[in-house]
Amino acid sequence: MHEAKIDKILSVKKPAGFSTYDLIRIFKRETHFTGRIGHGGSLDPFATGVVLLLLGEATSKFEAIKDWEKVYLAGIRLGASSTTEDAVGEIKITEDKNKPTISKSMIEKTLQGFTGTIEQKVPYFSAAKHEGVPLYKLAKKGIAVEKRKTVNISNIELLNLKWPLLTIRVFCSGGVYIRQLAHDIGEKLGCGGFLYFLERERVGEFTLKDCFTIEDFKNKGFLRSISGINS
Repeated sequence: MHEAKIDKILSVKKPAGFSTYDLIRIFKRETHFTGRIGHGGSLDPFATGVVLLLLGEATSKFEAIKDWEKVYLAGIRLGASSTTEDAVGEIKITEDKNKPTISKSMIEKTLQGFTGTIEQKVPYFSAAKHEGVPLYKLAKKGIAVEKRKTVNISNIELLNLKWPLLTIRVFCSGGVYIRQLAHDIGEKLGCGGFLYFLERERVGEFTLKDCFTIEDFKNKGFLRSISGINS
């Protein structure tokens, strides 16, 4: 029996500890899908949330998806720094957690300064390349390559502040490094900060409630069931 041709955007909730490419490998292994497959934007392994798998002709939509609005729920650990700007790196406490010196009004003003079209530094530990070599590979060798890019952040909502954890929601275009944003917010506040947790809540019109899970891939007939999903 031949596999039906499937040209779809499949919204999947990525759990923590898996890379975007892990999702692709698991999908192919569990469903035996043999067509073309790609993704609509990766997530770091420690992050969770919406990842779009592009099946068949939907792989041609990658460039368009980059322009779709992304929404992230992010936790920033203030008063500390990380070598990788997230919870995976080596952590250094820079301010006593029992002595909160940052007010809500200071944070709101700081967040406002990161909205609009801004120049953002590309993290040293990222997959961006310098002369064909990923920056994270260079960083592991102690080579720090400075790169910057223009990105757009339409809004940042302050959801909660309970020192030393700041929770925000970020509305942005593709290409924004939330890890770098967390680091920069901490630097601007003068206390340091790193990305403590991250969940992508939405990509375009695809939200968490629309997502399939890795467990769904294991269901017999899954490919047949998704053939009716509109992309």
